[in-house]
Amino acid sequence: MLLIAVFACIFVIVQSCSIEQKPNLQRFAKGGLKKLQVLDTPPPQPQMTFKTADGSDISLKDFRGKTVLLNVWATWCVPCVAEIPSLDMLQAQKGGDNFVVVTISMDRHIGDANAFFDKADIHALSLYHDPSYSISAKVDVQGIPISIFYGPQGKEIVRIPGDVNWQSVETVALLDAILSK
Repeated sequence: MLLIAVFACIFVIVQSCSIEQKPNLQRFAKGGLKKLQVLDTPPPQPQMTFKTADGSDISLKDFRGKTVLLNVWATWCVPCVAEIPSLDMLQAQKGGDNFVVVTISMDRHIGDANAFFDKADIHALSLYHDPSYSISAKVDVQGIPISIFYGPQGKEIVRIPGDVNWQSVETVALLDAILSK
């Protein structure tokens, strides 16, 4: 009997080691991140183009190979405006070869977002704009701001509706967990 129990324990241990373990990112859904969502079947990364500050076309797949924090915002959205300086600091601190913050403005005119970037002294973020206003539907959001993390292959990791303090202790822990994959 003891021999069967030992073999059963070894079998369970071997099986649990052979299954790819996903980090439980839902554990970060508390405090300032209480709205964090880890979807069971996340939607695919949207296939769409948007504009750079100089009017060139760009798409999310242009960032493949990096973890992307996509933030949809507008200057007429008070929580969005409050969040942008924190995202700028995040890009300045952690942006690079493996991570990028992509903020897409939903303003009517890119000039509104550009004026806000100038007034708020935003320098680390690149300015992007969706003149089609379709991104909200394509990323399946109910409101803005929203932040969605995509992995290097373009798969959604987590989403956070509402504004976030990107320098808070809980957010730094979430970022470390996402970027350590």
